[in-house]
Amino acid sequence: MDTWEHLTLRRTLLVVFTILLLTQTIITTIYWMVFRDISETWLGVLGLEYVAWGTMISWYFSARIKNREEE
Repeated sequence: MDTWEHLTLRRTLLVVFTILLLTQTIITTIYWMVFRDISETWLGVLGLEYVAWGTMISWYFSARIKNREEE
């Protein structure tokens, strides 16, 4: 039995990743406001994290809809 199929585990991972991503965005914004210097590499990494986050959200809701249709 695949534990990733449980929506509770997916929801927990999604919430944890969301909190980490928003915290990182807030810290990056504060750093930019104070020092006015952020490297393009850092913004690229942040962009990739947002893409991964969007993929996780779409996968979660896709599985959730399929789960409801089966019930």
